[in-house]
Amino acid sequence: MDLLLEFFRHNSMMNRRLIEACQDLSPDQLATSVAGTYGSIAATLVHIANAQDGYAARLIDRQRPERLPEEPFPGFQAVAERLGESDSQLEAATSRSDWDRQVEIKGDDPPGSWLMPVGLFLLQAINHGTEHRSQIATTLTQLGVEPPEMDGWGYIFQTDYLVEA
Repeated sequence: MDLLLEFFRHNSMMNRRLIEACQDLSPDQLATSVAGTYGSIAATLVHIANAQDGYAARLIDRQRPERLPEEPFPGFQAVAERLGESDSQLEAATSRSDWDRQVEIKGDDPPGSWLMPVGLFLLQAINHGTEHRSQIATTLTQLGVEPPEMDGWGYIFQTDYLVEA
């Protein structure tokens, strides 16, 4: 089993589940935010998609497309397409053999240009999506909406890996 590939397959599945769970929300619900989270549900969905696309671009050495705007919400189709493309690219990137290389990070938090091992960059890519999906789940719960199951068990039960002993 390729553990890294499974982590990114889990990430892809949970992105899809979250999009599906949020599609029936009203505009007011999509605009809801809870203290301690990134922002509104809509803005957080866009943030996940934009960030993940940036991770994929750096990993496969491609130009990053223009970010989707958080305001106004670009719609579920645009977010789902962005996530679907980057989900596929991240999964494909796990087959690369150059894990000893460095990834260049440019930004404002922290400001500057930085190099880091690709393995740690992958850790951030997985953790980032998990953290923000959890924030949206918290907001959904506060709205009285049952969030989708997005943990490891939710993934395992949907695969053929769990077999009766």
